[in-house]
Amino acid sequence: MEPRPGRHSARESLPARLADLAGVRLRAVARTAKTRLGPVRPPADAPATRVAAARARRRRRRVVLAAVAVTGLVAALGYAVRSPAPPQLTRETAPVAAPSDQAPVAPVPGDPVSPGEPLLDLKLEPLSESLSLTVLGKRDWRHWGGTGADSVQRKLRGTGEIQDPGGERLEHNAGVTDLQWIDGVPTPREEGTRAGVFQRGAGKSFTLAVAGSGDLRTVRLFVGTFSAGARLDVSLSGGGDPAVQEVALAAGDRFYQYVIRFRAPREDRLMITWRALTVTGGHNDGVALQAITVS
Repeated sequence: MEPRPGRHSARESLPARLADLAGVRLRAVARTAKTRLGPVRPPADAPATRVAAARARRRRRRVVLAAVAVTGLVAALGYAVRSPAPPQLTRETAPVAAPSDQAPVAPVPGDPVSPGEPLLDLKLEPLSESLSLTVLGKRDWRHWGGTGADSVQRKLRGTGEIQDPGGERLEHNAGVTDLQWIDGVPTPREEGTRAGVFQRGAGKSFTLAVAGSGDLRTVRLFVGTFSAGARLDVSLSGGGDPAVQEVALAAGDRFYQYVIRFRAPREDRLMITWRALTVTGGHNDGVALQAITVS
């Protein structure tokens, strides 16, 4: 009996179907291996392919590094924009007390606590090469000599606080400081003079006065000695202790700047006497007077 064609065809196609299934399975395994192991490396005898692969790897590395750099820059800029500005440091200061709560101002040394009380202070200061009577005598000044024994220069529009009773005088030009002014009368301007006046002999003196105003005043007196010993006496006409300074007898010409700080009522005066105590015996020995300023 001959076999049926349908069954014979089924027996012949079964091996073919098994072969097809095996091929599918092998291809699936190959794809899995390719996915896990990566691309198959070219053989060692393909240098051109290896160079291309190396170039590709370098390009990928540069792309990755550039991407990382850009990412870091963007993150830094974002942080800078979002970060708040640091707080400003401020120094704490103590609150200013109201005028009624402030401590009283300490008095100037030598100045009494009560500003209305009389004051008298005397000291000696060194002389410089030149001095301006205009600067030192804000209120008033006077200078003696220069154009004769009776010549006197005054501050233009001065207060008139300086009082000079006059007397017998001689002119000299022996000073050591150039005295200057730009507001004088009768001589408006002086670039530097060393002139002054003097008196001969022991016991001779110059006497000046400065009117009180109730305010603190500073008087500068420019005097000298010609081979003589002398004494400066200053006092307030209203009473109180006087201030005295002496110059020992010595040969030669010497000049001094005395600074007097005083306060006296308007009806009182500052009294000044510059007197020769002793002389060495020369014809022109005595005491000299140059200038006085008030500020």
